[in-house]
Amino acid sequence: MLLKLKREDVTEIASIAGIVAIIFYIEAQFGLFAGLATQLNGIWSGTNAYGMAIFAGAWIGLCAYSLRRRSDLQKETEARKSVEEDFASQQITDSATGLPNRKGFHLVLDMRLKEKSGESFTVLGIEICNLDTITSVHGTDTATRVEIAIADRLTELLGDGFLSRGGRAMFYAFVAGISIDETKSSIDTVIEALSRFSSAGIESNGMKLQTYVTFGVLNIDGQTCRGPEWDAENIMRRVDFASLKARRRGHEAVEMFDWNMESDMHQRAIIEASLANAIQTGQIVPYFQPLIDLSNHQVAGLEILARWNHPAQGQIQPSTFIPIAEDTGVLRALTLSILRQACMAARDWPEHIKLALNISPTDLRDATIIDKFMEILNETGIPADRIEVEITENALVEEAGSISGAIEAMKQEGISLSIDDFGTGYSSLRHLRILPFDKIKIDQSFIKDMATNKESKAIVQAIIAMAQSLGLKTTAEGIEIGLNEDILQEFGCTIGQGFLYAKPLPAADVAPFLEKYEKQVVVAKPAIKVA
Repeated sequence: MLLKLKREDVTEIASIAGIVAIIFYIEAQFGLFAGLATQLNGIWSGTNAYGMAIFAGAWIGLCAYSLRRRSDLQKETEARKSVEEDFASQQITDSATGLPNRKGFHLVLDMRLKEKSGESFTVLGIEICNLDTITSVHGTDTATRVEIAIADRLTELLGDGFLSRGGRAMFYAFVAGISIDETKSSIDTVIEALSRFSSAGIESNGMKLQTYVTFGVLNIDGQTCRGPEWDAENIMRRVDFASLKARRRGHEAVEMFDWNMESDMHQRAIIEASLANAIQTGQIVPYFQPLIDLSNHQVAGLEILARWNHPAQGQIQPSTFIPIAEDTGVLRALTLSILRQACMAARDWPEHIKLALNISPTDLRDATIIDKFMEILNETGIPADRIEVEITENALVEEAGSISGAIEAMKQEGISLSIDDFGTGYSSLRHLRILPFDKIKIDQSFIKDMATNKESKAIVQAIIAMAQSLGLKTTAEGIEIGLNEDILQEFGCTIGQGFLYAKPLPAADVAPFLEKYEKQVVVAKPAIKVA
């Protein structure tokens, strides 16, 4: 039976045979080994007969060992190199889609910027806004299939463009060309086609899952956008900033980076650098806006609002720092800090005063949030029935599946639940029926022009009537004039909130306000007929 030899073994045997042949050639021509044997015989008697054989065998053995060792070292080197290459590949490749990851995108973009110095680029950031919800409701495998479907469609659409997978729910792509008009046109086509694809729904296990995508776009003119600040890292910072803006506007939004955003980026960097410390040291504090019972003009509660007086930047609006807190992962710490401070202050206020707090879907997706809430309430001695959690309508639409568990848990603990900004989204009436809400909060955009806009007034009346039919209370925010209060009372709205009663107050001013407000004599007004 013939032995099957590996290629490496054949090479090694051939090398040894070649050395043996060289040894015999040297001996035949020069008698080298015979001379050495004679010398050995003079040193050690009895070696004349065997000296040649011993020396030749030792020489061949050493040569064979050397070759064998060299072969082993070569195999070890190749194996180590293979492992290093695999590791390097994993460092720049996304495991789910097989695409280059953000690091790989950086490498390729930097290389193109150096090699093609006059080229124009359009760089695109694509975010699957509801990927976390899909993961929570349908599982990781389904979410991965959605990612792969998006990746495949983008690959088809981009053609010669370069596509990569970023962190979280992001993809990045760039198209290079002679002019910005050329690259922008290509990206516009990609955006339009992917929006149609995601809206139509992605098939998975017999279901069609809708994905909500947003786009951040940066155009790089090859003639003017050059220099150290135009490396891949700085380009990606700008694309990410545009993507953040698009995310705030909602699904299918497209945000083009413009140069006015540079100062916004600088401001954001300052806030990011100091936000965690501001939460930890209590720089961000609760303010309180009264909630007035429209049936008797008594203070029924207070909405908790976060306020930040930055030592260098001055007052920073919640609409600015709260989204950054969410993006940087410190929103839960901020929410719990504000709740704890508010509960500490509320211990000295009348027990019938409720505290209303808006909660982000990010917080509600955290399974431990209710435990943290109850820890704070127990520490401060505030009963759960004095707390009202407000959840925005848009969050209810996009996150209902992933936050329903937290909603149920809060209700079981005795916390009241309210839908905030009602009328601005597209929530299903089914959510009002199956989820245990206590109140609907009508968005202020309808309240402010209700006296002059028939459509707004009709919407407010319809919302209040619907809530009454479902046994839910209503809060109207943004009341600034007495006429709007009169209309709301006529419609049967439960709670009023707005500058007509008070602006948000620091904790120290709440008790004096309550005392003064309760002492006011409320003069009964004649009923007003609302047309």
